[in-house]
Amino acid sequence: MSESVLVIDDAAEVRELLSVALRGAGYRVVEADSGPAGIEAYHAHQPDLILLDIGLGSMDGLEVCRQLRAVSSAPIIFLTSRADEVDELVGFAAGGDDYVTKPFSPKVVVARVGSLLRRQQRAATDDRTRFEAGPLVVDTESRTTLLDGSAIHLTRTEFDLLTAMMENPERVCTREMLLERVWGEWFGDTHVVEVHMSRLRNKVTAAGGPKIGTVVRGVGWRLGVS
Repeated sequence: MSESVLVIDDAAEVRELLSVALRGAGYRVVEADSGPAGIEAYHAHQPDLILLDIGLGSMDGLEVCRQLRAVSSAPIIFLTSRADEVDELVGFAAGGDDYVTKPFSPKVVVARVGSLLRRQQRAATDDRTRFEAGPLVVDTESRTTLLDGSAIHLTRTEFDLLTAMMENPERVCTREMLLERVWGEWFGDTHVVEVHMSRLRNKVTAAGGPKIGTVVRGVGWRLGVS
């Protein structure tokens, strides 16, 4: 069965443009024209990936994302006409995995969708499923992160970043290596790694965990549990 994509956008022409492109690439598509309708459609269809407009009406895309993140780890790509750094940070804080700015090329969106879904499939087929570093334990099969036995809720991207570093605990992970490992094909600002790494570090330390993601200036990051 083909993978499914939920498109949540209040502009009918945008939904139609994306639906035609996605169906042409072999995906099944579900459409929703508002935040509440999108949440309802998610529960009804359990899509593999969500394309979500930030600029919805009474319930904007960021709130929709927060509510979906409470029940789903499906990749979320934001559709936005606001591409400045503040919007990017807020979007990722809500739990998004990627973003595309309007106006966009349908081919670019389809490529981003394929990249995120392939990344998800790679994570599901890795042979080793459990990694430990000090009090931190990552289980890629159940996609859980434990700190001294208590769960830490991470977004999909944060989880994959932590896993990439825990797979290579003594190695310095470069930005390019993490982009390839976590994002696959990435078409945007490469500083997206710093945005997600900062949030990952903050979540772990806020939960009482060790400092991770030690910066190796000019090179990248080392797990560095301390």
